[in-house]
Amino acid sequence: MIIFIKLLQLIFRLIFLLPTKLALTIMYASAWLLQAIVKMTPLNKMARQNIKKVLPDSDAKKIARKLISNSAYAVFEILCLPFLKNKHLESLVKVNGLENITKALANGKGVIILTMHTGNYELCVLPLTKLGYKINGVVRSTQDPIFKIIDQSRQATGIKLINVLEKDMYQAALKLLEENEFVILLADTGALESRHDTRKFLGHDVPVATGWLTLAQRAGCAVLPCLAKKDGPKNELTICPPLIIKKENRQQAEDQIMKTFEDFIRANPEQWAMFWNSYETERMVQGR
Repeated sequence: MIIFIKLLQLIFRLIFLLPTKLALTIMYASAWLLQAIVKMTPLNKMARQNIKKVLPDSDAKKIARKLISNSAYAVFEILCLPFLKNKHLESLVKVNGLENITKALANGKGVIILTMHTGNYELCVLPLTKLGYKINGVVRSTQDPIFKIIDQSRQATGIKLINVLEKDMYQAALKLLEENEFVILLADTGALESRHDTRKFLGHDVPVATGWLTLAQRAGCAVLPCLAKKDGPKNELTICPPLIIKKENRQQAEDQIMKTFEDFIRANPEQWAMFWNSYETERMVQGR
């Protein structure tokens, strides 16, 4: 499998030497083939079951079809991250709310980009590095060769990584924020492995990580909630207005941001990659 993935990347390295439109057409034709294959495998049933557990009144079959399509396109986009130039990104990603970045940086204490496993968030932040912003992503990468390939793709775009398995994320993030850089955190993972609250999310009592709140309050930095949305080959990143977390508004800020994420998932359930994770889905339903 690893050899096959590396071979694919080598092929696409050559493909992206072709004219922009042709290179993207080949990439997405490959993605279309992948999603067609996945829809005929047990993965389709697994996704439907996970969706139904979390959203019992939803059309799980329809959502799963869209989720599979979006995920297949995202897989090839991530594989091709090292080869994407500005001319490709203009066709791939639309960014809304860039003015909110300027507002957030004006604080001079760094920015936490808070997002979820939705759309292709990996690709959507790439335009920010192309604009010259210093982006740092918090990851949990083991020695699995798959993680190494993904991390290499991430780093090839200019994003620096903070692997929580190798360094103290909190201290590393504080230092970067002091230098007025960006730190990307995912709000929908790692809750039970760190400080967390239990709150209603999509009708379930869900453990929600609160480390980002403490980090933001300690650093005095701005928090930018970001929503990554995908519709096949189309990607959109919406950057919401910044928030400054203080003791007196901590609970209000958490409520506001979690409602933003919850409303987004309710309206766009096919965007949430968490439905591929049966363990996390079951934990969400059970509230533990």
